[in-house]
Amino acid sequence: MIAALGYRTRVIQDATELARLPQHATLWLNQALPDAAAGRTSEQIAAWVNAGGHAVIAVPGSWQPQRLSKAFGIQALGMHVAKSGARLDIEGRPMLVGIRQCDVFTTSHPVMWQATVKGYKPRRGDDEDDEADESNAYAKALDTAEAIAVARFRVGKGALTVLCDDRPMLNPNIGQQDNARFAAAVLLEGDRDEVIFATQPEYPALPLWLWQRAPLLLLSLGTLVMLLLWRAGIRFGALQAVPPASRPGLQLHLRALAAFLLRQRQYEALLRGPRDEIRRLLAKLPGNAAEQITDAAKRAALRPEAIAEALETTPRDAHHYLRQATTLVQLDTRLRAARPGSARRKTR
Repeated sequence: MIAALGYRTRVIQDATELARLPQHATLWLNQALPDAAAGRTSEQIAAWVNAGGHAVIAVPGSWQPQRLSKAFGIQALGMHVAKSGARLDIEGRPMLVGIRQCDVFTTSHPVMWQATVKGYKPRRGDDEDDEADESNAYAKALDTAEAIAVARFRVGKGALTVLCDDRPMLNPNIGQQDNARFAAAVLLEGDRDEVIFATQPEYPALPLWLWQRAPLLLLSLGTLVMLLLWRAGIRFGALQAVPPASRPGLQLHLRALAAFLLRQRQYEALLRGPRDEIRRLLAKLPGNAAEQITDAAKRAALRPEAIAEALETTPRDAHHYLRQATTLVQLDTRLRAARPGSARRKTR
């Protein structure tokens, strides 16, 4: 997104590159530096900002390394919680930013601009009692107090932008609410034309490190695994005979044809054969058509209207078709069972 706005971008892959930053650039440290890297580079980054650089950092949580924030004199005050995001006013531009847990803070640097939120719960120190009473007047005052959520400070010749939470700027969240506008406002400062992203941890993943340090060991291990699989597998033997071609029977063909017609909603085509067979059986009953249907209804324990509907009405949907088909099957079964046997000739 930053490159699309016309700025040069690059990603730092190694923490040692933080010691060789160009002055006319913006550096975003989007995660707390590990203690090992922070111990070497925190003072270097602070000196780089004082000399004219622009750094963007987030307030670390109480469980995260604090060296970088302490190098800039940032003091976390407490936690602001917003259910549907925080409404911030950045240089006269109102934004709804997807910040739900915000570590508000304070620092002594001169403010260039800032955006505040209302109300927070104070962060406890390590030596404070967790069971302390929070219902006193001081705690109630903090519930409505204004506190800094995002701000840009003048530090020496450079600038420092501090965020209470940088998760809205991460790729999964950048397209939500006003997070993209928020990221542009935070990362772009003055006439700086390069944004540097320090996103990688100090130590690479173990497979990558092994491939960089001992590729022959990985190749040997992979070859050994392939040999073990080859030894355990079936390698030789007679070829499996090709089975003779088989022709499906008539019943299988009819079932497939019926399934196709049902998917195509050709209910009339499916009912045409059963209806013709029922009409043939009804014709063998005495009387006219209405009397034949009445007689068949008594034999099959059905309503005459249901038989007439099954013989003449076009199905509306699959459920209507199934109801008519069930009626025809039941009627066919009863009429065939009730047919009198052929009279036997008397023999002399």
